[in-house]
Amino acid sequence: MRLQDNQHYLLLLWLVITGLIIFGVVVSWQEDLIWQLIDGDRSRICLLIGLLYALASIHCAIRVVFLSRELEGAETVASQLSAAGLERPLKNQNGTLMLVPDVPLKNCVMTEHLIDLIISKQERLNPDAPNEHSNLTEALSERLKGAHELGWFVVDILLKLGLIGTIIGFVLMLGSVSNTSTFDVTTMQKILREMSSGMGTALFTTLAGLVGSMLLGLQYLLLDKGADELLHRIIRVAEIQLKPRINGNQERLT
Repeated sequence: MRLQDNQHYLLLLWLVITGLIIFGVVVSWQEDLIWQLIDGDRSRICLLIGLLYALASIHCAIRVVFLSRELEGAETVASQLSAAGLERPLKNQNGTLMLVPDVPLKNCVMTEHLIDLIISKQERLNPDAPNEHSNLTEALSERLKGAHELGWFVVDILLKLGLIGTIIGFVLMLGSVSNTSTFDVTTMQKILREMSSGMGTALFTTLAGLVGSMLLGLQYLLLDKGADELLHRIIRVAEIQLKPRINGNQERLT
């Protein structure tokens, strides 16, 4: 039995990953590691990285719930069609896909795509209809995964913010030396403090950017895998369950 065959597997996996991340954050807070990170970052880029990560994680949660619900809906529709057999035709009744005579299928992304395929097939039977049609599979893939592009953009932004913080840290570190005209003991102590502060900014922002981008990338990778699984189920049902019904209706019409 595959992991993908379990009910709401996508949501459960995301909850496990998020739970481990929250556990790490709590432990880091108790050990004062987070406070050291914030206090050692003079540029405050770490706070911006944390804010962007939190907002992107909320977006991940919304997408996980959506894909998990659609995966269960697709499984329900596939079960309904398999139980009905290939003899029972389908019809589009006011935007609802029906198994003749009067069994409605669950309303989800899969049924919407199957309705689009039925309409496209009917238009092709019409000699007055245009010959060119949009690629419904590509449109479906864009609908399922298009929203994830924003998340991958944020992943890249987190990494680049960490690099910007590194540059700012080195600028602060070198600036403490360039503005010094004398090098007595007191001045050298001040220079070393400022240099260590600049180095801390460089290292802490780099650490925050790398960790944030890796953890967020893991979440969006999970979302892409869930979208691919949903797309696979929809295409499989369209080829195995829908196409024979459409071809059978077309043969009866001819």
